[in-house]
Amino acid sequence: MKDIIFSSIAVDLKNAAENSDHPFRYFTLATSDFNNIPRLRTVVLRNVDDDLNMMVYTDERSKKISNIQANNRVSLLFLDQQRLLQISIRAKAEIITDHQVIHKIWEQIPEKSKKDYTTELSPGKEIKNPEDVDYLEGKHFFSAIKITPIRIEYLRLKRPIHTRVIFKKELGEWKGTYLVP
Repeated sequence: MKDIIFSSIAVDLKNAAENSDHPFRYFTLATSDFNNIPRLRTVVLRNVDDDLNMMVYTDERSKKISNIQANNRVSLLFLDQQRLLQISIRAKAEIITDHQVIHKIWEQIPEKSKKDYTTELSPGKEIKNPEDVDYLEGKHFFSAIKITPIRIEYLRLKRPIHTRVIFKKELGEWKGTYLVP
């Protein structure tokens, strides 16, 4: 049963990266700032590989970048309200610094989406009006973050029996243990 659950997690995550309508497509990413204050934000799941490493995109000037540079331990929360399913992941985040990799990803981004990474001011800066955002020509601040899971927790609320399982990677293999929900 635990193997089936783990396989279902992998399928859901991979499907979410490919399908914008999947409930896991948008998830909560938690980091800590320099004062160890938790910072939460919704991000978009862009890619999941066979080892369940995940990729998100961001502006290189965003707070999440400086948070990850200070402390690369992050938490992720995925929620499917229809199935009453929650996936919580503890992970390590790595900012992709290889310019060739960044360039390859950048070339695959739709033109209309590239604009999000070309604002003159960095994310979070105050402006008087949403129409006051200026964009740069020929320059971008695109970055990507690789997220490597360390621990994955599955919680499914379903009567008569709720199911909670924690998976930890041991010697390259994911091992599951049931928990009281």
